[in-house]
Amino acid sequence: MTTLAMSSYSVREHLGPVEFSFTDPEGETRTFSFPYESLTTLAEFPARAKDAFGVDQIETVAFQFSGGLADPELDAFAEALTASGVRLLNVAIDTGDLLEQDDDKRAADVAELKEWIARFADMGAQFVRVNPGSPFSAHHGEQPPAHLVNALVELGEYAASRGSRLLVENHGGPSSDPAWMLSLLDSVGSEHLGLLLDLGNFDALMQPVMALMFQPPGAPAVDPVTLLKNVDLGPVYAGIEKLAPRAELVHVKAHDVDDSGIVRPIDLEHAIGILRAHGFDGPLTVEYEGTGGDPWVKSSRVLDVARQAAEVGA
Repeated sequence: MTTLAMSSYSVREHLGPVEFSFTDPEGETRTFSFPYESLTTLAEFPARAKDAFGVDQIETVAFQFSGGLADPELDAFAEALTASGVRLLNVAIDTGDLLEQDDDKRAADVAELKEWIARFADMGAQFVRVNPGSPFSAHHGEQPPAHLVNALVELGEYAASRGSRLLVENHGGPSSDPAWMLSLLDSVGSEHLGLLLDLGNFDALMQPVMALMFQPPGAPAVDPVTLLKNVDLGPVYAGIEKLAPRAELVHVKAHDVDDSGIVRPIDLEHAIGILRAHGFDGPLTVEYEGTGGDPWVKSSRVLDVARQAAEVGA
């Protein structure tokens, strides 16, 4: 049965400063910082999401806990889940780079990922999502390397031992290539790994956004909405078609909600229709990526469109 959830990332502009690091295409670590306002806390998110969106399950993102594994907000968040009766559906964990070829570095990343998985599994997370390599990685051949497959088998077994299901997401780099992702899922095996399908994380949309993130200092400002306005979405819908049969969880991605309530650039009714045609009836999580305005209002609009398209509650 299809259910709806909301990601805390959707309202990140009200949840305080965010900083995250990824390996760039040249193999260097790049850190991105966003000085968002602290208008509410992650510990307040479960109850507020339940009230504002009418959902009883949520997602969160590990890097939103700015203190890492030692962040006291983690304990407060766990207590808030219990107090609100809200279920933790999934956590996106972006630590490390499992495409890293250095065995020691990759082993350290796997060890840290296990700590994060354990922390959220103890909160009852149904799913835990890791990256199959940095979202900014260059393609490493047509087939996923053995060291990535082995790391995901290890992590999948560990997550299962803690009561959670390991997922990977089409999230930039080679993972946004449906053929590569299907090969990875087959290589790791469904007993160890499942798929989180993000409706917007395909190259047609990801590559312009990545180029914007890596533009040199002093470059002219570019409005992301304008940047994506004329993107050919045909490859996006084709990617959804290819991955839909393997999806266990879906991110309903939107980059903008205009003043009239139109959600862009993806036609969510069409995208969710593809999922339904393939028999998908799993959970849908709204992940609003737009900026400016009230993210609670805009996320609510995306949720309404998703609810109507999926006929949830009909």
